[in-house]
Amino acid sequence: MKLAYTLLLLFVTVTLKVFAQSPEKMSYQAIVRAQDNSLVVNSRVSLRIIVHQGTATGTNVYLETHSVTTNANGLVSLEIGTGTIGTGDC
Repeated sequence: MKLAYTLLLLFVTVTLKVFAQSPEKMSYQAIVRAQDNSLVVNSRVSLRIIVHQGTATGTNVYLETHSVTTNANGLVSLEIGTGTIGTGDC
């Protein structure tokens, strides 16, 4: 009987791991600077997030855009997966 409970527990554990999925969102932060290397503070900026397949020059498999506001330190925080999708599937 103890063996049956152990096998059942093992089966349930393996089954739950099989159905695990990747998260739908991923946190991202960046410091935004102008061309002269000065911070872009308290300003609305647009960011385009592109995911390439294989290498940095590979095929674009996902693209989304975000319109966010920087803080007093030029920092933007966003969640990849919540922007306006241009290409691909989230």
